[in-house]
Amino acid sequence: MVTIKDVAKVANVSISTVSRVLNNSGYTSTGTKEKVTQAVEDLKFQKNMVATAMIKKQTSTLGLIIPDIRNIFYGELTRAIEDQANQFGFNVILCNTDNDLDKEADYINFLLRKGVDGIIFSTPEMNDRNIKEIIKTRSDFPFIILGSKVTDVQLDEVLVDNFEGSYQATNHLLELGHKKIGFIGGQHNSYSTMERLKGYESALKDSGLESYENHIRLDEFKIPSGYNKGKELLSLSDRPTAIFAANDAIAVGVYKAARELNILIPEELSVIGFDDSQFAEIVFPPLTTIRTPITEMAEKTVELAIQTSGKGKNFKETITFQPSLIERESTSQVAEQKDPS
Repeated sequence: MVTIKDVAKVANVSISTVSRVLNNSGYTSTGTKEKVTQAVEDLKFQKNMVATAMIKKQTSTLGLIIPDIRNIFYGELTRAIEDQANQFGFNVILCNTDNDLDKEADYINFLLRKGVDGIIFSTPEMNDRNIKEIIKTRSDFPFIILGSKVTDVQLDEVLVDNFEGSYQATNHLLELGHKKIGFIGGQHNSYSTMERLKGYESALKDSGLESYENHIRLDEFKIPSGYNKGKELLSLSDRPTAIFAANDAIAVGVYKAARELNILIPEELSVIGFDDSQFAEIVFPPLTTIRTPITEMAEKTVELAIQTSGKGKNFKETITFQPSLIERESTSQVAEQKDPS
């Protein structure tokens, strides 16, 4: 096995110089860096990450726990987090829980055994028992929550203003003349579902309208949920003329349901989503949606995790990003009601 001594000998420098170059610490001239780098390449030297971790008491690794990588939103989020972590020289271990708390608990223990420098939880349940339990014994460890809140705990949180985004979405439909607006959300124990439902109901109330329970459906943030719940709403005798889908995946499911029922979008049904994922531009017609600043949120989350792991901080903070309406072609003025005579 090639060692750091071998690299130093080939580059004709000291071992400490090689260490400075490999760890990018302290001053080293450009010429010396080039000699060390060339020696590393020639010898195919690989740093012993385990030894480095023991010395620094860090592994330069973060854990990321998400519900499901198959959801396009989490795919984009994971990529953004990985890209930002790499900028700081960190790697990311990805864990999919499938919304299974037992599986999540196993992953938390696995990541802690691996010695990760921080764990990012993306959209856990509001009453997540695992998070509540682990902070009792590891309150000083860098746990960051991205996109959600967990009740009765204080952790660093990075959020989008779900209420404001939902209010904007519903108000956009109201301004187009829609009065029968359906809502399809994710899980009932999801923070984003509850906040987006509140924004929807508040916008209706402020316009002098009531929200009808018959026009509200909760399930999962997935395409099949949008399809099944969309079909339910669109089969009602007083069906909505517009549907606010609490994420873009649900909106795609609504598109499928409308197509099967021969309901045209946007001529007969306006649809608006949330997140501005890749789905929004590839469906037809392109989806009007609320943009979640995924990249910016991921960057701040990684910075928080690394900052806390490096030197720690004695306070917790909540950072909230503002959403914005992205108007495309899936929403339009409400169609005139046809005279049955």
